[in-house]
Amino acid sequence: MRTRHVPLVLAAMVAGCGIAGHVTPPAPSPPEAEKPAPRAPATEQLGCIRHPRIDVWERRLRAERGMGPWARPDLTRGPAYLPRLRPLVSAAGLPPALALLPAVESGFDPDARGRAGERGLWQLRATTARRFGLVVTGARDDRLAPERATRAAARYLRFLHARYGDWPLALAAYNAGEGRIDRARAHRPTATFWELAAAGALPRRSQEYVPRFLALVRLHEDMRRCPPAAHPGAALAGLH
Repeated sequence: MRTRHVPLVLAAMVAGCGIAGHVTPPAPSPPEAEKPAPRAPATEQLGCIRHPRIDVWERRLRAERGMGPWARPDLTRGPAYLPRLRPLVSAAGLPPALALLPAVESGFDPDARGRAGERGLWQLRATTARRFGLVVTGARDDRLAPERATRAAARYLRFLHARYGDWPLALAAYNAGEGRIDRARAHRPTATFWELAAAGALPRRSQEYVPRFLALVRLHEDMRRCPPAAHPGAALAGLH
């Protein structure tokens, strides 16, 4: 990840538009009858999700100093991509704020390459990319095409939300892989992401990935849309 400061680029993000280890090969999709019923709509506003871990990361992102490169999301390229990505994410029936996910995945670098073969803005593995409609061959790699990769990532995220029923678990699965989440929940099938994280049942990187991203979203979503007790007094309300 890059080392630019979030506070320095927030103004540019507002002007331009209105966060990596990553996905392991996913486990086969279970029959529809085995999938949990979603506990919240796919369009749930991510910035309204509440948990103390998110509060901690929000304070860290606002303070910014002393954070290592992994912890500091790179938004410097965001203004060039967010106006193109948000409509595609919204068209898939997902919260527009998910368009910020490349900040923690690739630093909005469309040519980014992960250590396990992930590529592009959304750091998709080849198997995942093909599973959700992309062409990945020696001659063509759709993961490097921002719009096509965004549509595939949106399909994957929608699938994960339908499978796990909420966004924290869906985001954890995007980061660690469905198989890793399913193994963590094998003996606790109703456990939430926060319960799994507290029990140390998930990789440390995934434990931090979810609240870090949700804290970043808080800096950009209009918190006035949240229920009254969801996140009072957000200093950057209206940044969108």
